[in-house]
Amino acid sequence: MTATTVPAGEGTAPEFDPFSDAFFDDPYETYRRMREEAPVYHSDRWDFYALSRHEDVVAAHRDWETFSSAYGVSLDMLAMRQKTQTNMLIIMDPPEHDRLRKLVRTVFTKRAIDGLEPLVTKVIAGFLDQLTGRESFDMVADFAALFPVEVISTMLGIPEGERQQIRLWTDEFLHREPNNPNATHDGVLASFAMHAYMLELAKHKRRSPDDLLISRLVKTTVEDEDGTVHQMSDDDIASFAVVLASAGSETVTKLIGNGVVIADQNPDQWQLILEDAKRIPGAVEEMLRLQPPSQYQGRFATRDVTLHGVTIPAGSPTLLITGAATRDPRVYDRPDVFDITRNASTTVVFGYGVHSCIGAWLARLEGRAAFEQIRARWPRFTVETEGLRRVTMSNVAGYSHVPVRITR
Repeated sequence: MTATTVPAGEGTAPEFDPFSDAFFDDPYETYRRMREEAPVYHSDRWDFYALSRHEDVVAAHRDWETFSSAYGVSLDMLAMRQKTQTNMLIIMDPPEHDRLRKLVRTVFTKRAIDGLEPLVTKVIAGFLDQLTGRESFDMVADFAALFPVEVISTMLGIPEGERQQIRLWTDEFLHREPNNPNATHDGVLASFAMHAYMLELAKHKRRSPDDLLISRLVKTTVEDEDGTVHQMSDDDIASFAVVLASAGSETVTKLIGNGVVIADQNPDQWQLILEDAKRIPGAVEEMLRLQPPSQYQGRFATRDVTLHGVTIPAGSPTLLITGAATRDPRVYDRPDVFDITRNASTTVVFGYGVHSCIGAWLARLEGRAAFEQIRARWPRFTVETEGLRRVTMSNVAGYSHVPVRITR
């Protein structure tokens, strides 16, 4: 799925269609034109607005009262123009959002994530060991699609043997057909099945707790200033587990696939990594900046907003385009160049403000650990570009297949 790019020329305008069959192949020329010519873009076809400049995207993330998440974060939900009755953290505004996030944050801290490095390293090594000795394999289908869901599912307490099913459900409900913003019938069924599974798991952990994430959420409480004590229900936990498991698998899968392709296209930068493994964290940040796995986030304008001479009317679905913001030349020097020595913030890649991604530290840890082992095992590889295949998913950009050949 990609944005259709209209060639520059007198009388033409940039056309951004996130549901076309070519969108995620290369939307960056379209983004460039939107930033310069239509920083507040309106789609006549799909009736949404879009912000593409870094400053505007960050400001909209901060202003949750104006750009609400409570109507949904995808265009199919936003198009209904109704508040969504849900306990899903990403589709809530404060104060309800803050209360639930506070409960989750007590068990999902940076310190807790840092303690997971041995688990992450072990899981990654286990999958890569299966590829040892092969001269060619698929870096996504044989590796990057498999290990992130194993990590997050282990953290949640999902039994071994059932973890890859989470990935299959996630792929199904994120999949979109060209020119259709809605989930497929199979995708809807997959989302129901995944929630039902997580709900039964939460109930089981309440009866038979362990020391893993879902059991810890079952026991967690927070107290308001007025003394009211809050605890997550089984349904709250199930909804959070669905978001965490799906985002925790897809983001890292796309990061690794995108990063391998970028490294192949920029051998001078990969050589810097080979010369010094300490450059890997900076390389991961630059991979995220250049090709964010999540290209945009949906919001709902609750009041009229005028920017750059254009008014976004109250009641309008609005996309905050991460993939455009992270290449804004007002913020980044040579924004289309992959430079792992760049010391620039990529915070907006994981959202911003009240909805900043609670799993960002885990994604970074997994990305770093994966590229450390790729560097050690296969310092020289070539991407077989004719076999590259991209996903067609709701706002997720990346590859389903990245075949590589190992060179010596």
